[in-house]
Amino acid sequence: MKRNGHRFLPERSHLILYVLALLIAALFLPTSAMAHKPLFVERSIGGYEQAFEIPDPSVSYAAYGELKERGGVDVYKFTLTKQAPFYARISVPNQPATKDFGPAFVLFGPGLPTTNEPPNFPLELPADLGRAILLWNGERDEFFEPFTQTSLIQHQLLSKTLEPGTYYIAVYDPTGGTGKYVLATGDKEQFGFLDWLKFPATWYKVRMWYDPGQTWLIIAGAFAFLASALYYIKRLRSQDET
Repeated sequence: MKRNGHRFLPERSHLILYVLALLIAALFLPTSAMAHKPLFVERSIGGYEQAFEIPDPSVSYAAYGELKERGGVDVYKFTLTKQAPFYARISVPNQPATKDFGPAFVLFGPGLPTTNEPPNFPLELPADLGRAILLWNGERDEFFEPFTQTSLIQHQLLSKTLEPGTYYIAVYDPTGGTGKYVLATGDKEQFGFLDWLKFPATWYKVRMWYDPGQTWLIIAGAFAFLASALYYIKRLRSQDET
């Protein structure tokens, strides 16, 4: 015998599916805080010849890197075809392991002072390029990124108009420290449909870079919630059919 409330139960199950859809959309939908397009370097970039090229210095990019060895250096490269403003900033994860990690970065390029000497720099200085040195002086500006649920401590910032030419950014720690960092460049937000489609994979990569153990707990919790919701929906439907 069917119950008279057969309409009510399917509507409840539809409501659950709707809530699940909203949760998924909230997780993977672009937000204004997710302004930087991520860059994941998966090869050695420890010298000028191996430098990782930043596609467009005006677009907001965030390179997720790690200095794994004492005395290590990561080198990035970009080119300007005309005089233009340039923005760059170093941040580190807001975690106990990186509490005292203070990577510096050096900008090499035309029109910069040639007398600046970066302390304990592990590479030979380019003879034909000037350099701007940005050392960490203890600044700690906390930034929470809701899309990936990660917290960063923002360190030194460079904002300068540069002349046309090829530039290098070298990230290193003058004290020989190791740790993870984010190099953000550019200030123009540029997200397209393909970036939206890649958001689940981006979320996973950023989270695994930030904290693998915590990431697996989040994924396990999401699957447990989804399994519970599906079981509840199935139970409602079976009750409606009796």
